Amino acid sequence: MIVAFDIETIGNKDAVALMPEPEVKTGNLKDPDKIAAKIAEAKAEVESKAALDPLTARVAAYAMVGESAEYVTSMATMDDAGERAILQEIMQALGQDEMRLASWNGIGFDLPMVYKRAMVLGVDPGDFGAPPLSAWTKRYAADRHYDLMQIWGGWRDFVKLDIVAGMVLGARKVPFDVTTIPDLLASPDGRKQVEEYCLQDTRLTWALFKKFNGCFFQ
Repeated sequence: MIVAFDIETIGNKDAVALMPEPEVKTGNLKDPDKIAAKIAEAKAEVESKAALDPLTARVAAYAMVGESAEYVTSMATMDDAGERAILQEIMQALGQDEMRLASWNGIGFDLPMVYKRAMVLGVDPGDFGAPPLSAWTKRYAADRHYDLMQIWGGWRDFVKLDIVAGMVLGARKVPFDVTTIPDLLASPDGRKQVEEYCLQDTRLTWALFKKFNGCFFQ
C-alpha cells in the first residue's frame, strides 16, 4: 500500500520555557534597555522556530491520501495526551503490512519529527509494528519511502511543494498562516481549517507521486 503523508506542527510554549536562555551578542551595547530588547528579540526568534524543533514542537495534525481514500485529523487537546494520540495513530498506520509512503521532505522533516516526538512522549513504534526511523530515511532510496522533494531536487536542493505543484499540476497549497494553528485548534471550525490545509498538501503530494511514477521511479 502506498499513501502520501504530511504533518503539521506547532510550538510548545511549555517546552520553550525549559530551554536554556539564548546566547545574545550585545557587542558594545551599554544601554540596559537596548540589551533587554536584544535579549527579547532572541527569545522571540526561538519561539518563532519552536514548531520546527522536536524538543519544542508538537505534532498537531496529519493526513494520509491514497488511491481510493484520504484521512486527516488534528489534536483534540493541546497537551501531551492530545499529541500522543496523534502519534499513536501515525505509528499504527506505519505499522500496516507493506506500508510505503510518499512525502515532500519527509526524510528531512516529517518522519524525524514524528519519531523524535514519539520517543519524547513514550510512544514505542514497535508496539504498533512500525519500523524504526532509519527504515524511512535512507538517502538515494525509493523503495519504502518516496521523498518527492529529494527526488525532484536531486538529493541536494530544497524545493517548495507549492512551486513544483503549481508548475507541474497547476494546483496550489491552501493560502494559510501556519502561526495561527495553535489558536485555530481551539475550536471545531478552526480545526477544520487546519485539517483542510494539511489535507491539501497531502493531496498535492499524492498527485505529484502519480505524475513522477514511471518517470523517476517505478
